[in-house]
Amino acid sequence: MFLFLMAQLDDNDREFMLKIYKNYYSYARKTIYNLTHNNDNIEDLIDDVFVKLIEKISVIRTLSSCKLTSYVVSTVRSVSINYIKHRNVENKYTFYSDDIDLAEGMLNNIEDDSEERLIREDEIESLSDAVSKLPQNQQDLLYFKYILEMSDEDIAEKFGIGSDSVRQYLTRARRNAKKLMKKETSNYAGQ
Repeated sequence: MFLFLMAQLDDNDREFMLKIYKNYYSYARKTIYNLTHNNDNIEDLIDDVFVKLIEKISVIRTLSSCKLTSYVVSTVRSVSINYIKHRNVENKYTFYSDDIDLAEGMLNNIEDDSEERLIREDEIESLSDAVSKLPQNQQDLLYFKYILEMSDEDIAEKFGIGSDSVRQYLTRARRNAKKLMKKETSNYAGQ
């Protein structure tokens, strides 16, 4: 798409965008990877960044070099965050990774039709429901820590907090999920 849009620009705009592309490509690549930790879609995301910049060429032509850099940085971060949010929504509603159901994987160690398996299935469903009711930032925090197995430092960088604060936020998120599970259990038992 980027190359298609570049071909449609006049010579001055094409030269301007090529200069921006050359100056910011490596920054965009590094930042996108640091935010998404995904090499598979990095070129598509870089393409999205520069498509957005082309769409705003009349605005970015008027910016000083410092403001232009800020605009590009903001665009790169925005595209990356939108990708992460989209990926999280997909992962939230499907518990599949590489065509393997994670919930099933947790249950494979337990014999079929056993009472223990049924209890475990119920606990997994209850936990999933509770986590889905948490505020988005707590859902993201738990997802990054326990599903993506990210380090506290990486999580701190994503959330813009100190790495020593991550444990406190994780504790708070786990407590809130536990409270929601207990509340659901007591509501269910009271019916």
